[in-house]
Amino acid sequence: MLKASNPILPGMGVCDPHVRVFDGRAWLYATHDCSPSNSGYAMDEWWAWSSDDLVHWKHECSLSPADTYIGPGFRSCWATDAAERDGRYFWYFSEGARRTGVVTAESPGGPWRDPLGRPLIDEGLAPTKAYDPGILMDRDGFAYIVFGVWDYHIARLRDDMISLAEIPRRIEIVAPEGPYGPGRTDDKPCLHERNGVYYLSWGCFYGMSDRVYGPYECRGSIIREDMVAPPLRYRRHPVTLDRHGSFFEWNGQWYFICNDMSRSGSPYFRDSSLCRVCYRGDGDMEPVRLDVEVEVPGWGSP
Repeated sequence: MLKASNPILPGMGVCDPHVRVFDGRAWLYATHDCSPSNSGYAMDEWWAWSSDDLVHWKHECSLSPADTYIGPGFRSCWATDAAERDGRYFWYFSEGARRTGVVTAESPGGPWRDPLGRPLIDEGLAPTKAYDPGILMDRDGFAYIVFGVWDYHIARLRDDMISLAEIPRRIEIVAPEGPYGPGRTDDKPCLHERNGVYYLSWGCFYGMSDRVYGPYECRGSIIREDMVAPPLRYRRHPVTLDRHGSFFEWNGQWYFICNDMSRSGSPYFRDSSLCRVCYRGDGDMEPVRLDVEVEVPGWGSP
C-alpha cells in the first residue's frame, strides 16, 4: 500500500484541482497561484499533471491564455475541468469570473487548440456568473456542464462537447449551506455520480439527488475541524473555506482532492491535498479524515 503526502505538490501553487482518470492514469487539471507573495489572485496559466499512483506527479503541460480566444497578458486563469469522448480530450477553463472556454486535443496532455475562438458559456447566458465549470460524463452517455456562483446552472452538452444542447437550467438546492453560513452555497460546483445517486458539491459541502437536474438536498460538509490533522488546519480561516476540488474513483476507492492553504496561510497561494471518501449505505458521505498521509492502493491491490 502506497502513501501519498499532503499537500501532494507542496509549495508549487497547484490549486483548484480536478482529477480525471484516463486509461489508468490520473490527470490533474489545475490552476496555478504564481507566487507566495501574491496579494490577490494572480494566475497566469492553467496546468496539467499526471500520475500512475497518486503519489508521484509529473507536470505534463501548461495552457496559456494566449493560446485561447482570451489572448496574452491575462492573469485570472481560474478553475478548470476536463473530459474525454471518443478519443478526444476537452479542457474547460474559467476566464476569471466572467466566462467559460474550452480547448481540445487528441491527448490528455495536449497540444491544445481553441476550436471555437470564443467562449463556450458567455456572460448573460444564465443569471449567474459563467465560471467554474464542472463536467459530468453520465452513465447514459450524456455529458453535462455545471457552473456559477450562489445559483448553479446546468446544461447538457452536445456530442461534440463544445456546444450546449439546451439552455442552462437553474439547480434547486434544498436548505443550502456553505462556508459563509446557512442559506448560501459558494462558487466551485462539481458533479459526480455513484450507484445512481448524483452529488453536487461546492468545495467540501454537497447535496444529493436521484436526478442530475436536481433538486439536491444539502447534506453539509465532509470536512470537520476535528478530522483535520493539526499540521493541515488553518491558522486564520475555518477549515471549510475555499475547498475547491473534485471527487474521483481510483482502483475502486473514491477520493476528494481540494485546495489547502495550511502551509501558506494565504488564500492567494494554495496547495492541493487528498483524502479517501467513504459512503454510507444510504449514499451519504462520511466525514473525511484529512491527514498528512493518505493510503493509496495500487492497481490490483486488495
